[in-house]
Amino acid sequence: MISNKRLNQIVHCDCIEGIGALPDACIPLTVTSPPYDAMRDYGGTKFQFEPIATELARVTMPGGVIVWVVQDQIVDGFESGTSARQRLFFETVGMNVHGTVIMAMKGCRYPRKQRYGQQFHYAFVLSKGKPRVVKVLQDKPNSAVGAVVANSRRFRNGDLTTTMKPKRIGPYGLRGNVWLIDAGNGRTTKDRFAYEHPALMPEGMAEDHILSWSQPGDLVFDPMCGAATTCKMALLNHRKYLGMEVHQPYWELACKRMELAKEAHQRQVLAILRQKAAG
Repeated sequence: MISNKRLNQIVHCDCIEGIGALPDACIPLTVTSPPYDAMRDYGGTKFQFEPIATELARVTMPGGVIVWVVQDQIVDGFESGTSARQRLFFETVGMNVHGTVIMAMKGCRYPRKQRYGQQFHYAFVLSKGKPRVVKVLQDKPNSAVGAVVANSRRFRNGDLTTTMKPKRIGPYGLRGNVWLIDAGNGRTTKDRFAYEHPALMPEGMAEDHILSWSQPGDLVFDPMCGAATTCKMALLNHRKYLGMEVHQPYWELACKRMELAKEAHQRQVLAILRQKAAG
């Protein structure tokens, strides 16, 4: 277990050293977006994927999940394929691929006539054994609300049965694995100063993964936390957090952002207490 003194903070350190100081099997959920190939220069720090992945697997508890958000760089006109190699490497260090979520952004940046513009990121949901928490979000609007349909099942041999109990379609269905993320200026975050970071994770993306793979009170970890999006959304959803950031300007940015997040969280808690007292 991690001591309470180390929780709810952003640590200024190299993440390999930082994760190496953590005990085995102590992290229930990691949500992180590592550098995408050589698309950005994070203060000249070299990204060492294999040691980071190995250490993340070590500190993930049984049933714990790593959400690894990544995208391939276009190099000499071709996709690098880095994301696929990273996914396969995680399997060699004891992580299972529970699923892959396509994080599709509204709009397309830098379209080119030579190719369809890159519009999505992969989120590899990696688990150590069966995930301890799975809460599939149910927010997909149904077009046939109120209709009663026969519940069917197709067997391995191809036969179809409709003898299962009919069900009435509700207003919302379970979400699929393609998520449309609202991102861009003023939508990725309302924290204007956070855009000093060149590759912000949209808050909605981090929040939905936190809600899907953890429960209130859990620890959410981001070893390459950048501007602290994961940590902010963990706090605002009543989770503990731990972030690490090696680049001094981004660490300072993350700390500033978390001070504002703590104030917002305090207002949340006070509103809940007032509501309970009134009810």
